[in-house]
Amino acid sequence: MILKRKTPEERFAEDLARELERQAKEMEKSLTPEARERLKLMDKNSEAWRLAEERIGRGEIKLYWRKIGDDLYIVARETFKNFPFKRHGEYILLPSGLDGYMHVHPPMSVDWVHANGEKWRPRSLASMKWLEEPVNATSYDGYYDAAYRCVIEARDGRLFLARALECLLLERCNGKFAAEDIATSAAEEYFQRLWHYSLKKEVREGLTSKDEAKKIMDELPQRAFIGLAILKDLGLII
Repeated sequence: MILKRKTPEERFAEDLARELERQAKEMEKSLTPEARERLKLMDKNSEAWRLAEERIGRGEIKLYWRKIGDDLYIVARETFKNFPFKRHGEYILLPSGLDGYMHVHPPMSVDWVHANGEKWRPRSLASMKWLEEPVNATSYDGYYDAAYRCVIEARDGRLFLARALECLLLERCNGKFAAEDIATSAAEEYFQRLWHYSLKKEVREGLTSKDEAKKIMDELPQRAFIGLAILKDLGLII
C-alpha cells in the first residue's frame, strides 16, 4: 500500500481546523449567558454572521496565522468580496467599526492602517452629507437597530448610509491629518455624543456601570481604526 504524503497546504489546513476548534471551545467557555444569547441572535438574524463559515471556504474571509509572543493565533480578515451588503431603499448600509461582526472579521487593510497610522494622511474620495434625522435600520450584527447619520456618495455613484463614527472619520479625511489623529479625535467626539445623548443617563439610572462606560470609551479608538480600514477597502478614502 502506498501512502500519499500530505502537502504543506493540507497539513496547514488540518492544523488550522484543530486550532479553530480549540479556540471556539475556549471562547464558548468564557461567554456569559447574555453573550451566548447574542450569538444565537446573530446567527439567526444576520446574513454576514450566518454565512461566515461558507465565506471562509470561498476565500471571502481570509485566515492567517499570527505569532504574538510565544503563542500562535488565527486572525480573520474580511475581503469584502461578495459581502452580503444590506440595503435601505436606494442606499447601501455601510459596515461600521461599531458592528461586532467587523470587530471579529476586520477589513483586509486594518493591519496596514495600524502600521501606517502615524504617516498616512487619508483623503476622501467621496462626498458626505449629515442627515437632519437619523435613519434607523438593522445593523450587520442582525439583532438591533442602529442609527445611520449621514449619506456618503462615492465617485462611482454608490450611495451609502453611514453610522456616526464613520461620518466623523470621513469628515476629517482631508489629506491634512494623520490617520492615528483622525481615529483618536473621531473616537473622542463619538464618545462625547454617546455620553450626552444616552450613556450619561444610563449610568445615572444604573442601566450601565461606570466600568462598562469606560470600556466603551477605551475600545472606540480601535473601532475607529476599523472604520478607516472599511472606508479604505470600499474605495471611499485613499
